[in-house]
Amino acid sequence: MDHFTVKNGILHAEDVALTDVAAQVGTPFYIYSSATLERHYNVFTEGFTGADVLVAFAVKALSNIAVLSLLGKKGAGADIVSRGEMIRALKAGIPAERIVFSGVGKTKEEMADALEAGVGQFNVESEPELEALSQVALEKGVKAPIALRINPDVDAGTDDKISTGRADDKFGIRWDRAEETFQFAMGQEGLDVKGVAMHIGSQITSLTPFEKAATAAVGLVKTLRGQGVPITRLDLGGRFRFIISIGNAQPPAQI
Repeated sequence: MDHFTVKNGILHAEDVALTDVAAQVGTPFYIYSSATLERHYNVFTEGFTGADVLVAFAVKALSNIAVLSLLGKKGAGADIVSRGEMIRALKAGIPAERIVFSGVGKTKEEMADALEAGVGQFNVESEPELEALSQVALEKGVKAPIALRINPDVDAGTDDKISTGRADDKFGIRWDRAEETFQFAMGQEGLDVKGVAMHIGSQITSLTPFEKAATAAVGLVKTLRGQGVPITRLDLGGRFRFIISIGNAQPPAQI
């Protein structure tokens, strides 16, 4: 359900005729429905009632500061892939601790700015990135909270160009190197290892591949904890990125 409807042949947004908007502001223009955004956010988060979950909206999907501010006031965080997106999220009033810095190609300057801002989590894609982030954190006299993005080799069943969780996709750390890379991260003085992160793609139309990836993530958490890695977060990606805080408890058998 959304709040865009056609009445008497005219498209309306929340009972406001778009012809009236066009007459006032001219064309072209963008229009968003706060009622629609709030409803979708509520429906999504209601599925996690009782759990300690951060829902982080992907700023790259829509960086309008008014929209980010609306979601932030509802309790959402922000999933960012650049310094510019971080600035927009902060300007929208989203607290730094609810910002997740994802993506490939983070520069040391961006890492430094994010550490100074106090972002809540860096999602790291490779060993060289682990080393670079640790170095920057040590220079700042802090520890960077991180999750490692693991590639679970799961086909999201979406368009080939936006599927990111298969073994031959260029994103994340290979499944067969996950345990080794977590141990490497534990040896970096500037890092605080927090979680396992996955993101298998966008525009997913079936829950089956998502369930498969989440189940693999739960199994990996149990293995890593057995090896002394103190995993307390599961970051499961998606159009809304959501991070489940599991503390020292066992991760859920099903997600």
